[in-house]
Amino acid sequence: MKNRKTHLLRGLLVLLAAALVLAAALPGLGLSTGGPTPLPQAQADPLRPEGQSQSPQTPPDQPEEPDTPQEPDTPEEPQEPEQPDTPDQPDQPDTPQDPDTPPEDPGQDPDPDAPPKDDGPRDDTPGGADPTPGPSDDASPRIVTDLCSGEITYDQLTGDTLHFYAYILNANGQTLKVKLRNSQTSQNGQYLTADGRNYQARLCRGETNYFTLYRKDGNKTVQEVNYAIRYAAQKADERHPTIGDHPPTIVTNLEGVTETTNRNFTLTVQATAYTGRSLPESNIQVYLDGKRVLQPTGNPVFEYQLRFPDPFSGDSEAHTISIRAWDGQGNSRYVSYRIIYRFVDTGDVIGTAYVVLDITTMGMGLPEEPFAVQVRQNVPASYAVMEALEEWGYEYEYSGSPDVGFYLRRISRAGFMDYPDIPENLWAKILRDGLNLTGQHDPDSLGEFDYTQGSGWMYSIGGQTYAGKGLSNYFLSSGDTLYLRFTLAYGKDIGGYDATGGNYGALSTYCGRWINGQYIDEHRWGQPQQTTAPDCTHPGQAAVTCQVCGDVGRTQEIPALGHDFQETERRDGVIIYTCSRCGERKEEPIP
Repeated sequence: MKNRKTHLLRGLLVLLAAALVLAAALPGLGLSTGGPTPLPQAQADPLRPEGQSQSPQTPPDQPEEPDTPQEPDTPEEPQEPEQPDTPDQPDQPDTPQDPDTPPEDPGQDPDPDAPPKDDGPRDDTPGGADPTPGPSDDASPRIVTDLCSGEITYDQLTGDTLHFYAYILNANGQTLKVKLRNSQTSQNGQYLTADGRNYQARLCRGETNYFTLYRKDGNKTVQEVNYAIRYAAQKADERHPTIGDHPPTIVTNLEGVTETTNRNFTLTVQATAYTGRSLPESNIQVYLDGKRVLQPTGNPVFEYQLRFPDPFSGDSEAHTISIRAWDGQGNSRYVSYRIIYRFVDTGDVIGTAYVVLDITTMGMGLPEEPFAVQVRQNVPASYAVMEALEEWGYEYEYSGSPDVGFYLRRISRAGFMDYPDIPENLWAKILRDGLNLTGQHDPDSLGEFDYTQGSGWMYSIGGQTYAGKGLSNYFLSSGDTLYLRFTLAYGKDIGGYDATGGNYGALSTYCGRWINGQYIDEHRWGQPQQTTAPDCTHPGQAAVTCQVCGDVGRTQEIPALGHDFQETERRDGVIIYTCSRCGERKEEPIP
């Protein structure tokens, strides 16, 4: 009886060992209880802006079928153990992870506001139910190409010709159409002819060239993919600071600046083409330590907000600011500055600035002495203005708050505006401009909508340009001078019209500025033109006219022509002379 039990136990152990060996061999035989493993997909290499091949690309090959695994050797029968140990319980298998989410279509960004995707039915089993295997995508047709949206420069192509490949994977009778659209094609574009899977297209310089790839099933379009490729001149960089015969000029407020304690430094940039035209924001790029600084304010002098981080170690750290500007004719310039930021804590003094009150437009010049104000870290310029007004003895009204949306609406002091005296040449401009006249608010204050619909307070840093953002968003640096100026005409009379961003009145400019207690003439006078013709006995007049606003400037006298007597008759011993210009006659005796 005892021997029978021993043989029975040994037989069970042999069967158990064989089962374990067979289970280990199943994956090697290519058998699986899960879904089919997807074949590897061919990936299209994207077009790299850094360098574009000049010859047709070789598209990726179709994915190969995996090799059939070889049959494993038959496992040897295990020897009978003398005394079996109690086998350990097998570990619980890890909960399988969800399969990777299939990639989005090229060029498509996921919608952050989209609701979460449904992962399918769930049960109450801890950890979720086993995932349901999905079918392979290998049999689905799709477009494969190395096109991608971006910018290509002239030096990357030969003969302005772009080479690329495009085809349909798993076409199943479907066809591919590729269309190019630019200024050299019709409005609807033109279809390109393929050489196998390779295409070539001639790009238009200085333009965005549009490619559309259509996957068609018969005459029906079942997929459409679009790419936009900007074809532009190579731009200047650190290795090539200027490119082209006439690179633009770049003027900033960093000239001569080597360090700052202002964490919120406002960088001003004005780029000008060789023709004298100010370049727009879209033709300027600014980087702080290699990271693009976006959303500038102002125009045509743009303001970029530089926010220096706290030093990684110590109390100071060097930073690099680089600027690039280009025109549409292949000219560009690159400049770079190295500036040290010295850390100062919030609220601590970083230097001294000055506030100047300028009411020249009302004939009052600079009524107060400049006020020196301590500049504090992370404290906006609105506080400096309020401190100066209080020091000068003015009350003030504003909208918003000193930290958000601050706008100075009115300042007041007893008898302050008893005797305004608007300059005559300025008032004449206002009348020509067609602004609505509103009259004086009261003799004790000056603020928005006084005298005209375009009046109000504006500020300038340095006195020449006006910031395109409010005082609560501007942070003074040590040594700055803030001019608080009153305008009667949306800034046209003080040189700040561009900062308003509007299009008001009949005149685009007043060709002059009434600032700092004086009038600055900015007319563009042409050559003197005759306004009154001279005759034989009376002088004429000539005047210069502004080529911008049409104002007539200085006049000068043209001398009288004098008579041009010609002999016309002889009789009775006299010679008769007649002026060829005016017809006046005179007689002289015949000698």
